[in-house]
Amino acid sequence: MEIVNYAYKKRGNVEFVFSPFPHSRVLLCPIKNYFFVRYVKWDDRDPIVERADLEHMEWLVNKHFGLEAWYKRRRAFKQPSESE
Repeated sequence: MEIVNYAYKKRGNVEFVFSPFPHSRVLLCPIKNYFFVRYVKWDDRDPIVERADLEHMEWLVNKHFGLEAWYKRRRAFKQPSESE
């Protein structure tokens, strides 16, 4: 999975497009010192977004912005596999 594109929105939110879901938009919002998936504007042409996909998206975004240290400190942190 890779980040294809992103755009800044209001209140610090950032909208992303990821390679496996090119027609769907994912809105991430800042919580404490990292980004968290708020919702997915899913498109029928894309595969269904699973929970593991959401966690991988969060990891990629926080890594992209250099916030992986803060993201790792959250309670439910689980490192995604790099093979995906």
